[in-house]
Amino acid sequence: MNADEAPLSVTALTARIREQLERGFSRVRLSGEVSRFSRAASGHCYFTIKDAHAAIAAVIWRSTASRLRLQPKEGEAFIFHGHISVYEARGSYQLVVTAVEMLGAGQLAAQLERRKQQLAARGWFAAERKQPLPALPQHIAIVTSAQAAALQDVRKVLHSRPGWLRLTLINTPVQGMQAAPQIARALRQAQHTQADVILLVRGGGSIEDLWCFNEECVVQAVVESRIPVISGIGHEIDTTLVDYAADVRAATPSNAAELCCPSRQALRHQLPDMRQWRQGLLQRLNHARRQLQQQGALMAQLRHRQHDRARHDVDRLYRQLQHGGHYCLQQRRGALVALRQRLLQQEPRLKLQRQRQAVHALERHLQAMQYGHLQQSSRQLMLARQALIRLRSDVTSRRRHVLQQLTQRCGRAIQVRLHQGRTYWQALHAKLHGMDPRAVLHRGYALVQDDKGKLVTRLGQLQKGQALSVHFADGLAHTRVVKTTKIQRTTGKKNAQQ
Repeated sequence: MNADEAPLSVTALTARIREQLERGFSRVRLSGEVSRFSRAASGHCYFTIKDAHAAIAAVIWRSTASRLRLQPKEGEAFIFHGHISVYEARGSYQLVVTAVEMLGAGQLAAQLERRKQQLAARGWFAAERKQPLPALPQHIAIVTSAQAAALQDVRKVLHSRPGWLRLTLINTPVQGMQAAPQIARALRQAQHTQADVILLVRGGGSIEDLWCFNEECVVQAVVESRIPVISGIGHEIDTTLVDYAADVRAATPSNAAELCCPSRQALRHQLPDMRQWRQGLLQRLNHARRQLQQQGALMAQLRHRQHDRARHDVDRLYRQLQHGGHYCLQQRRGALVALRQRLLQQEPRLKLQRQRQAVHALERHLQAMQYGHLQQSSRQLMLARQALIRLRSDVTSRRRHVLQQLTQRCGRAIQVRLHQGRTYWQALHAKLHGMDPRAVLHRGYALVQDDKGKLVTRLGQLQKGQALSVHFADGLAHTRVVKTTKIQRTTGKKNAQQ
């Protein structure tokens, strides 16, 4: 450094150091133990990352800390992702953490990436092998644990789907060392359920919790499935090898249930309005009829135009022939005059006859050309008319087929609604029959009324000599009160009252 140069200020030197550090350490992956962890009132987290010989200050800003799935804990080791930043006020540097993972997760991630590349090389993740989902499934097989919260989420969503859905639960563990072969066995078992689609679901968790869905046997079972498989494993940020092999990957178990079948409201909106369809078909038919009329008018105009052009061509050729004939005759006459003058002894009738034959041949050739041109124009017009007739027939049959399909679908929907209404009416009828007083009388009870027709329900309403009417299931009996006896249920003794 030259002694004549002006000295740097602390701010300028610190700015240079900050530029060099932040440029050279823009992406850092660091492992270490958390020490002196604290969370400020602002929501920022400050701590130290250390190993056996060194330590470095670290910070997690509040916006990042709220998104982290794994929070650092005092005394535990993690792998931190971030970049180096310089705090100019104190002239110190620190690691700004943007992501945190378990210390063993790095090896699992590397193993997962290697396995992903191997299975992708076999074509297990190729898009062309994936099966389309059925538009309206009737039977859904759910492969998950019976105790999993994901099962309740799926059932809650499918409760809003059409009532014809049939659900089959194939219970299997979804976490642990022995979970992978059992999940593969459950997927093979699902092939015998005649289901339309399979939901393979599980709630969120760490990479270790979800590792069974990265095992080759589970991925192979998904690939070999004859039934489309929808994977809904973990949260949206969780990705396993089963998600790549499945025919459809859902963000969550609830999303998997939403994707497998449309809701009742969506199906209701898809039902067509027959009046609108009929109006639309009539409009299209009218439009097609107008187009046919326009095409017919255009064809007629084209036919007249071609005929006019042919006539003009014939007239032009005839005039050219006349002009050429007159010109030839004039030339021949001049030649004959010259020959007659020079060769008075020669007879020119034979030559003139040949010239007349040539003229007749030209006339016949011209007539043939005219007739052939007219025949070709007629054939073109006939072909165009046949094409229009076929087009009109094709459009009509296609619209008729679509209308028949819509009518059949509406008929099936009406039958389903009638069956539901009939079932509901039968349930109400059974409930009403159970509340009928005559049904109670048939079970051995009786209905007692006094002489005023008032219902007697208590012993205290009776008096000696009072007339009563007793209603049974099969008739009516009249009687009088001789005496009343009150039963004390608590002591088992009877109290007689005259």
